[in-house]
Amino acid sequence: METEKLAFRLVNDDESALAEIIDRFTPLVSTVIYNMANGSLSTADLEELTSDTFVTLWYHRKQVQIDKLKGFLCCIAKNKARDRLKSVRRHATVSIEDEDMDFEDGMMVSEEIENKLVTEALYKALEEIGEPDREIIIRHYYYYQSSTEISEKIGMKSETVKSRIKRAREKLKALLSERGFVR
Repeated sequence: METEKLAFRLVNDDESALAEIIDRFTPLVSTVIYNMANGSLSTADLEELTSDTFVTLWYHRKQVQIDKLKGFLCCIAKNKARDRLKSVRRHATVSIEDEDMDFEDGMMVSEEIENKLVTEALYKALEEIGEPDREIIIRHYYYYQSSTEISEKIGMKSETVKSRIKRAREKLKALLSERGFVR
């Protein structure tokens, strides 16, 4: 209810509501961006994307549905991160000589490349499992929602959500195994 009041104030051009939203939802937005980045962006990029998310929220405040502020924020954050990652990938090059160089955090270039390949394979596999399983898996593992929360959001029984999570995990494992990512 408190979030809905904040959203209502935001939609009605209350700048103090934006300040409260920033205070309240910065950890959520930062987590979404961090998870999307999967180690591919610098701390400065993560902070910039978090700020950009709230700027975009302000510019699009009239489009916010009062009861969906959190989801709207997460979508903005996800899109900002995805756009930045596309930009980074477009300009990224790795030479053979760099293969043995360490990154700042100690990760080798080959490990970083492998992580990106696994991430891309996972995204493709998620697309293949279809809806509503894709949404359920994303809500459960990406947004850390419980079966009960998911069931409320998508209008499905909690037990059904639990069984769909289990079956979707098995499908993902099989798809990733076919592609050589799971032994």
